[in-house]
Amino acid sequence: MSFIDVLKRFRGDDLVRAVARRQSEQLREINERLERIEKALSVRASSAAPLRSTIDRDAWQGAAQSGELSFHKGNAGFRGQDEVWQAAVDTDWRAAGFSPEGWAGKTILDVGAGSRLRSLWFQGAEVLVLEPLADRFRAEVEWCDLDRAQEVYSVPGEEFVPELAGRADLVVSINALDHGYDIAQSIRNIRGYLKDGGEAFLSFDMHFQPDEMHPLVLDNEMMLKIYAESGFEVVRHEPARRYHGTDGPGAFHYWLKPVPAAVPRQR
Repeated sequence: MSFIDVLKRFRGDDLVRAVARRQSEQLREINERLERIEKALSVRASSAAPLRSTIDRDAWQGAAQSGELSFHKGNAGFRGQDEVWQAAVDTDWRAAGFSPEGWAGKTILDVGAGSRLRSLWFQGAEVLVLEPLADRFRAEVEWCDLDRAQEVYSVPGEEFVPELAGRADLVVSINALDHGYDIAQSIRNIRGYLKDGGEAFLSFDMHFQPDEMHPLVLDNEMMLKIYAESGFEVVRHEPARRYHGTDGPGAFHYWLKPVPAAVPRQR
């Protein structure tokens, strides 16, 4: 006996019609949702550029970095407004599961920090910065606060900095790695900066098409492979809000831990 038959027996035709109507509405909503997903996937398949995790460094240095500098100099409405900036930073860190006091006494490396430090939100932590435009930001951006970090290195994430090797308890990178020229190399370097037992939290957009400031075309499957090849365990990953740039699925958050290096067996 069907559910509808049971209702007819115990509650009458009015309730049956109401339940049937609600079931019909739910099925319609499900179908509409599936159609939207199918349409989005179709657009992705037809309009997306081929995936690429690296581009020519000289091309990146010219177009992408010039665009980054101009963007930050003109970002007074967000980074230049203290209340707006602090509220956004607080919201994003808490949404990712962090607390301001959680890394007191620890060393945090901020990769691709931009012109204003999200990592200063962590109270009592030593903050180290890796930012390719750090020198230009400090000279040309009014609200730049990079000098509040304990150490600043004005180099891209793709260049390994020996002074940072094995020093970080936590590496963070927010809306930055998709702006570089070789994301796999950046990930390998991040692995080298972490202490044994350290952690990394990386968040960046993925785009269907590149633009001057976002020259890489990435997807989640590619990134999971890069993490594994770079010596990371992906503890957790999830889609997140979109930062900016061309159309795409939005950002992904990744919580990572380094896989311990294998110890050679004694003979």
